[in-house]
Amino acid sequence: MAQQSGNPSSAASVSVEAGPKQAGINSDDPAWAHCFCPDITKKHHLRCKYCDKVCTAGITRIKYHLAGIKGFNTTKCQKVPSPVQQEMFDLLTKKTSEKEQKNKEKEVARAEVDIENSDCESGSEGSDHGNNVLVVKPKETTGSSSSRSVAGGHTIDKYYKPPSIEESASMTQRVIKLSNKVQTALTTQKREERRNRTCEYICQWFYEASIPHNTVTLPSFAHMLEAIGQFGRSLKGPSPYEMSGSFLQKRKEKVMDGFKEHKESWELTGCSIMTDAWTDRKGRGVMNLVVHSAHGVLFLDSVECSGDRKDDKYIFELVDRYIEEIGEQHVVQVVTDNASVNTTAASLLTAKRPSIFWNGCAAHCLDLMLEDIGKLGPVEETIANARQVTVFLYAHTRVLDLMRKFLNRDLVRSGVTRFATAYLNLKSLLDNKKRVSKTI
Repeated sequence: MAQQSGNPSSAASVSVEAGPKQAGINSDDPAWAHCFCPDITKKHHLRCKYCDKVCTAGITRIKYHLAGIKGFNTTKCQKVPSPVQQEMFDLLTKKTSEKEQKNKEKEVARAEVDIENSDCESGSEGSDHGNNVLVVKPKETTGSSSSRSVAGGHTIDKYYKPPSIEESASMTQRVIKLSNKVQTALTTQKREERRNRTCEYICQWFYEASIPHNTVTLPSFAHMLEAIGQFGRSLKGPSPYEMSGSFLQKRKEKVMDGFKEHKESWELTGCSIMTDAWTDRKGRGVMNLVVHSAHGVLFLDSVECSGDRKDDKYIFELVDRYIEEIGEQHVVQVVTDNASVNTTAASLLTAKRPSIFWNGCAAHCLDLMLEDIGKLGPVEETIANARQVTVFLYAHTRVLDLMRKFLNRDLVRSGVTRFATAYLNLKSLLDNKKRVSKTI
């Protein structure tokens, strides 16, 4: 290690002249000037440049080590210069204060959530949000009912017969039922208002996060709402670290447990391995492998093969590796497309595992048949003429708008493959021939 200069200000520039090769770290954190990563494969193992101590919990643990703060599973560096120690202490103090300020802002924002009032309602008016029922009481009069009289000097008892006990009980029941109906109506209305206000907060999060709206149909969304409702107020949501760490691992374990039923089905009735090679938008070659059985389809793996030569040997070794993982006795067949490399790979698999069949995809076979039919003279000419019509219609906006007014739909239909699309468009032109003619 280089000798420290007598000037304290130059202590921070101490560096290691000889030692293990440092891993390149792309970070603007000042703490990286006082430590290095001795092993590029272990980026969380950092070594102090002053005392050579290795901390195994990342750059934050190094800061505690240099700042001399105990209680965080680290020891104080005895050789760190005072300016560096103060710098690390200030960094940690600033980080803590910023975190506390963010927590306070979150608490203030959570306290502003009010599902009792909408945005257009003020908090001062209508502060009593109870579902109260107004009961109008008759004004009491002096004297008994027997002393009340009508015109002619006769009492009202002469013209009014008091109700019996049964009639009084029946009238009381009707009043109670009416009161309950009014109370239920008010309660239902209030719950609907509270629900609308709550949905506004939920929708706001969906809009800001740009999450597709149809995700609310997932069963897990309903489970989430029920769990939040059962927890009650002041629920602290998961942090990004928890979502990518402990909770993700728990979810992975649950998913892996769900594979048990699939594996039991493989042992009972066997399974088929299906492969599908395609190219994504960035031009990367990807091969997906799935397993089909009586229990359903299970995604097995997705392999990026951009840098590999996708010949018959590569495909055979890839499929054979997953057969070994599943168990040869459980695999009945392998299904791929009808490319020539797959045909050669099938012969290699048959030579090694004669009990497993290698079959071509029926959908791909039909697609190739449609391609060959489209190369026939009359069919090719018909498809070319139909393509000219559709290209003309969709290349002119006014003509396209006029066509849609007569058809009330699009003329071009997209199929699963480009060869199927051509025949679907021919069928669409034939079905809408009269309507298309009216646009001319």
